[in-house]
Amino acid sequence: MRQRTCSVTGTLLRVSPVSERAGFPTHVDPSFMSRLLIPREHGAWGMVSLPFIAGALVAGNWANPRTLAAAVGVFSVFLMRPPLLVLWRNRNAVGNSSDPKLQASSRAGRSPRAEELQNARFSLRVYGTVAIVAGSYLFLNLPVIPLFLMSFGAAFLTLSSVYLAARNYQRLPALQIASALGLTASSLTAYLAARGHLESAAFWVWALFAAHSAASVLVVHARLESIIAKRKSTLSPAALPHRRDALVAQAGVLILLVVLVVQGHPWLILPFLPPLILEWWNLSQLSARTPETISLRQMGLMQLGASIAFCFLLVAVLRFSLF
Repeated sequence: MRQRTCSVTGTLLRVSPVSERAGFPTHVDPSFMSRLLIPREHGAWGMVSLPFIAGALVAGNWANPRTLAAAVGVFSVFLMRPPLLVLWRNRNAVGNSSDPKLQASSRAGRSPRAEELQNARFSLRVYGTVAIVAGSYLFLNLPVIPLFLMSFGAAFLTLSSVYLAARNYQRLPALQIASALGLTASSLTAYLAARGHLESAAFWVWALFAAHSAASVLVVHARLESIIAKRKSTLSPAALPHRRDALVAQAGVLILLVVLVVQGHPWLILPFLPPLILEWWNLSQLSARTPETISLRQMGLMQLGASIAFCFLLVAVLRFSLF
């Protein structure tokens, strides 16, 4: 029996030869951790975790229970997306999958859909419970209004992303930019938890991280769409609209940097240098090399490295500048 990863949920599955020939896995390791559905996208993890770290470090006084509860709450909500997506895509089978006979057949290796639905339900219960506990603690110890607005935004973003992903709209540039804005708002939660209130520095972290993440995600999108377009047609990747969107986003970042200099904040250019160099190099490769020869995984890891550099350079600048 071999192991295989589910393409939708990322769950590690044990696959029998018969079921593999039929085109689907039949048995999931029943241990606790293996039943939890976890996002596997490096970019999404980076867009929610790095702004949170930056927000907490810029705020200072982050070593307290509120920051820990905020981290637990933010990541619990983030982790809800895969099980919600599975349940939505299989919503017509949700009622039937709870039938005891289907559960027994799932354990016997005859109903992978019921097994996947059980894991999705289990994951949602775990993440939801943890999020409620962490959120309750935060509501008892932080200002209610900003925390409520953040919670509402997080819920709206999660449900909207699930709805759109189920309809395969997640590649639209506007939606990717909106996701970047929502995920990087974790910096506001971290700052509020660490400091006890929001200040202008919190919004600087969010705005700058959102600008960086939105531009970066469009570069990754341009590379992905170039590979798809190249496989389906003979169009040059340089002439495709997705490359134009990435270039427009990069131009927007350059305009932002000019504005920062004019407004008397030249040091804020420093965090943008590593990602800008990498992203312009990536865009130049679209016309210089065949897209299929470039590894998307490698590009993703390089983008993650650039985002890490952006994060800590931004923290250093904001901590030691006039802000």
